[in-house]
Amino acid sequence: MASIKIKREHSLSHDEVLRAVQNLADELAEKLDADYEWEGDNLSFKRSGASGKVCVSKQDLQVDIKLGMLLTPLKGKIEQTVNDYLDENLA
Repeated sequence: MASIKIKREHSLSHDEVLRAVQNLADELAEKLDADYEWEGDNLSFKRSGASGKVCVSKQDLQVDIKLGMLLTPLKGKIEQTVNDYLDENLA
């Protein structure tokens, strides 16, 4: 099982960051048939072969993803996609 850990600082308001993470959750649900739920400022998601959590704080956010065996070969591409999304939405 592979894992991806990304920590990213931001300068957005708390509401703006939560909105960006919600947009990510909506995309995961639509494109990857993932389920998600909010627990305070933390978003947990899962789908077949992957699960993870996005933890939001005032200064940064942390993304932790666990990939199953079938998605492990795609770790680099998945990590790049997440980084690209964060670059676009946290700037």
